[in-house]
Amino acid sequence: MVRNENHNLTITRDPIFGHVFSKPENCLHLLQSILPDLGITEIEVTPQKQLNKKLLEKNVIMDLWAKNKDGKIFDVEMQTTKQKWPGVRFRYYQSIADQDSLKPGEDLDQIGGTYIIFIYPFDPFGEGKYIYEGAFLLDKDNPDSQANTKTHWISINARGYKGKITSELKDFLNYIKYGLTKDSSNFIKKIDREHLDYIRSTEWRDAKMSLDVLLADERAEARKEGRRQGRKEGIVEGKLEGKLEAQRIGVKKFVQNVRELDQSDDWIMSKLIKDYGKDFSEAELKKLMLEAEQE
Repeated sequence: MVRNENHNLTITRDPIFGHVFSKPENCLHLLQSILPDLGITEIEVTPQKQLNKKLLEKNVIMDLWAKNKDGKIFDVEMQTTKQKWPGVRFRYYQSIADQDSLKPGEDLDQIGGTYIIFIYPFDPFGEGKYIYEGAFLLDKDNPDSQANTKTHWISINARGYKGKITSELKDFLNYIKYGLTKDSSNFIKKIDREHLDYIRSTEWRDAKMSLDVLLADERAEARKEGRRQGRKEGIVEGKLEGKLEAQRIGVKKFVQNVRELDQSDDWIMSKLIKDYGKDFSEAELKKLMLEAEQE
């Protein structure tokens, strides 16, 4: 019954992913499945809510943040929407990781390694690989000039079919695609139970209420901004066109704001239809969503 009522509340939702994998044993299992060659045996996880408080002024939410005993930093992010500039997003998360990579008084060569890992329920680059990993070249024309920056930018594709990955990672990617099945491993069954327990809990209801309030504020602010700019347009183009321009601006503003919260296209469209459906058709709203992404 819960699965039917909450069919969209899967492990790919940021708060759910962050909650389930904030447990050290779950986080360790995931990182071992992604990075088997590192031989990770211990992990220290920073709970999502504590990290959010620390970084509140930066307006960023980290899904899963952990360190091993060697001081390597692991930031794992669930990416459910297509990003126009994934490299810029990697760079942003890298800049945050860099703040914890070197302790005061340490020499530069002591800087810790960092792993920024994006997990996608779709293929972000269309090449069919399970795992894409970036490289930094000191000479863009020379593939042998790879720089050892101790940084690793990794994209994991749940729809992949090329390359070698661990059976544990394949189990998790199948869980992202299909949910719990008769072939799911004991670990997958465990995190599925924890996921369902969480979305039944008062903690989830409180988190969801906070998110709903935040999104309502974003929509209200988008409409307000649209009206402000639309009034300026209306002076020149007439009252009706000015009102429509205000609505267009409001749509784009809302789309741009909630993208930072990793809301799905379907969810965004449902809110746009509710708020702006009287003035725009669904096709027009889709066009405005696309324009918002390109600005």
